Amino acid sequence: MKTCSLHESETIEATQRTAMLEFLSVFGATGFCPGGAIPQDEDGFPEEDFVKLVSRFMDACYKNGFIVKFNWEAWEAEARGYLQDPERVKAADLPLLRRLVTWHVRQNRFAKDHLATMIAQGHMAAILRRLKEVQGVFTPTSNFLVSRKLRYFTGQTIATILYSGS
Repeated sequence: MKTCSLHESETIEATQRTAMLEFLSVFGATGFCPGGAIPQDEDGFPEEDFVKLVSRFMDACYKNGFIVKFNWEAWEAEARGYLQDPERVKAADLPLLRRLVTWHVRQNRFAKDHLATMIAQGHMAAILRRLKEVQGVFTPTSNFLVSRKLRYFTGQTIATILYSGS
C-alpha cells in the first residue's frame, strides 16, 4: 500500500518512526543474511520470504512517511558517499535518514535488487540503528507483528517480518 510522498520538511509521528524500527529486530538480528548475501533458493532466485520482507519494508517506508519529495537523482553522489563510508550514517539526522531511505527505495526501481542488497549488507540496519538513536527510547507499537521465524534454508537463517494489517 503506497501513499503519497511527504515533503522532506514535513514531520513524522513518533508512531511512524516506531513502526519503522520494528524492522531493526529482523535486519539487525545475528545471523541475518550471513556474508551480506541475498538469500537464494535452490534455483538461484532470491528466497521468497526475503522478497516478501523487502516488499513489506518498502510499503512501510511509504506508509510511515520515510519517502520524501526531493531531487533524489541529483543527490546520488551524496548517497553513494554514505555507502562508501558507512560511519557517516552514525551522525545523520532525521531528514538525512529519510533522504537515504528514499534514495534506496527509488534506486530499487532502476537497479534490480538494490534495496534487497542494502538490507542484506546491513546498510538499512545501520540507518534504522541511527533512527533509534535519533528517536530516543524505543517503544514498540502494535502496528507491526514482528515474528522472528527462523527458518533454515540452504544453510542460511532467514528472518521474516509479518505485517499485521492494522
